[in-house]
Amino acid sequence: MITLAKEGLRSLILMLALLLGAVMLPRAAALTLPPFPLPVGSALAQFGHAIHHLLEPPPATLRASTLEQLTNAAAPRADGEIRLFAARPAEGLVPEGQPLPVLCVLHEFFGLSESICDKAQGLADALGCFVVAPDTFRGVTTSFIPYAIWLALTTPQERVNADLDDVLRWAAEQPGVDGKRVAVMGFCYGGAKAIRYTTQARPNAATVVFYGSPVSDVAELERLRAPVCAVYGTDDAQFPQSTVDGFKAALETAEIEHEVVSYFGVGHAFWKDMAQIHEEQMPQLAAWRLSINFLRNFYSGSESFSKKRAFLEFMLAQQEAEDALEGDGVEYEGEGGVEE
Repeated sequence: MITLAKEGLRSLILMLALLLGAVMLPRAAALTLPPFPLPVGSALAQFGHAIHHLLEPPPATLRASTLEQLTNAAAPRADGEIRLFAARPAEGLVPEGQPLPVLCVLHEFFGLSESICDKAQGLADALGCFVVAPDTFRGVTTSFIPYAIWLALTTPQERVNADLDDVLRWAAEQPGVDGKRVAVMGFCYGGAKAIRYTTQARPNAATVVFYGSPVSDVAELERLRAPVCAVYGTDDAQFPQSTVDGFKAALETAEIEHEVVSYFGVGHAFWKDMAQIHEEQMPQLAAWRLSINFLRNFYSGSESFSKKRAFLEFMLAQQEAEDALEGDGVEYEGEGGVEE
């Protein structure tokens, strides 16, 4: 009975969301809608992931900005250019002449925003790297949620892969940049694109996923040649813990080094902006430190925490096995267990 009630509630929410979208979309009549390239099944699955956004207001930190205001560079592509925000570490944070590794940061489904650009600069300063945050929507950023969902659903992975190839090629050509050390980080929509880009096109790049749709196909994950870090909230209605656990299990089966952490008491998209980091809000600060340490270890070639933990767990298991063989130190003889 409870299950039926829950299913009925889900159906009601879906109907209300569709109705809300139908009512609100005329407001976006002036917007140019891209063609819809996804198969129906794939589109419905992605819409199911995004449906709760229709019932939530946009983040308070999301400000209306044009791409001209947000971007400061462009990478060439075959039929035009890809606008992006590029960030270097602030002066004095990196020794002069030290090559900068590359971090590509992918925005959420609102498109490139001030929040993403602020995070890009914060990451550049903390990691001493060259950060590129491209516009994967090719000219659009929005705070209108139905349009944001449409953009996410109509941006094919293959196009994103091609754009990121061009962006990273451009980044590697910039002065003082080490284009061989590359990582890709994404938020929500961008997290899903990030893990699919590295599995499909850039297996040697490390991946950081902030509450994005995971890849749970072991065969796809086995293509990776670099570690994965993923961050979720235990109260995320979009990606419940069972989904996160499935992602973690698939990474373990594929034998991919990984750190997958779910933070208690928070839901989807809980890291809004850099102000939360400066104010040391939790668990935002913990997630920030996790991702920073993960990337720092990857760029430097140092042993990661996950490897250290695996080694410690192995040594503990070995010790427990030895203790079990040694018994309690009392010797016994005979079938009757006569104590010596």
